[in-house]
Amino acid sequence: MLIRMWFLLSLLVLALAGCADSGPPTVGESVAFADVCSSESGKRVATEGYLRLPDEFTGDQSVVLRMFETDSFDGTPIGVQIRFGNEANQIEMVPNEYTDDDMKVHLSNGQITGYGTRVKVSGSVYFPMVSQDFTCGLENPLVELAG
Repeated sequence: MLIRMWFLLSLLVLALAGCADSGPPTVGESVAFADVCSSESGKRVATEGYLRLPDEFTGDQSVVLRMFETDSFDGTPIGVQIRFGNEANQIEMVPNEYTDDDMKVHLSNGQITGYGTRVKVSGSVYFPMVSQDFTCGLENPLVELAG
């Protein structure tokens, strides 16, 4: 009986550890935009580009923005998983029918920026499990104005 209880307690601890927040976002190692997806999964990197809302999405907790290397928004983007909210490193909720101008991103310093602004995003590299219009993404982002 004692062994079973320890086993169940161990499973509970592991499950809770898996649900734990990944902690506050931190600055990543600077990497060229073209090299982000060559990084290993989980590595914290930083790159510069232009954010854009996806054509459509579901959910009200977060959205995967598309980050492009240039303001012409061509080429393959990098995904940026960002939570909805009004705090640093979050995006304000957009209406059901939105345009690029509805994008309001709260930078790490609290300032708000929008579509067409060059930003530097630090995040942990991940690779989507299902086909997307991006090869890799950054999660737990730290968003700053590009310098």
